[in-house]
Amino acid sequence: MSKKEALSQFQTRLAGRLQSADTDGGAAANWLAVEIAGIGFIFPLNYSGEIFPWFEPQAIPYAKDWFLGVANLRGALCGVVSLTKYFDLPIATDLLEVTKTQQDRRLIGFHPSLDLNTVLAVDKLVGLKSRHQMAETDIANQYRDQQGLIWQEIDLRVLAQNPAFISIAQ
Repeated sequence: MSKKEALSQFQTRLAGRLQSADTDGGAAANWLAVEIAGIGFIFPLNYSGEIFPWFEPQAIPYAKDWFLGVANLRGALCGVVSLTKYFDLPIATDLLEVTKTQQDRRLIGFHPSLDLNTVLAVDKLVGLKSRHQMAETDIANQYRDQQGLIWQEIDLRVLAQNPAFISIAQ
């Protein structure tokens, strides 16, 4: 099975889970959970867009280091942002771990309503999370799941409107 077929099947299963969660009554998924530099992040589903397999972007000169370049994704030219570099997170140095991470990497788009042709590079797609699975912590927009793992929410709408995020020139 090709990577493209596997991703397509995953997206179909994800869409099915979303649809069944909406009809379960109260068990609806609220977030898309990802891992970046070993840290759990959650993106609100209502602002998350399409999930793409990792695609090496074409570098752009004179851009900030967190702007990896542009990629042609389904005929649309999209900017590719490294959240690891944007948030200045520690990067794995173990070559074996880096290789493993490269295979799991994904690009997460913004919802079309945000009108931003940008995708976020994440190390690993974890799945869906819902509010009933989480407990708030003492830190704003941070949650603890039933396994005790911490998840930091990134509001993609706020990120898309942040002038520092939109300005990619050095």
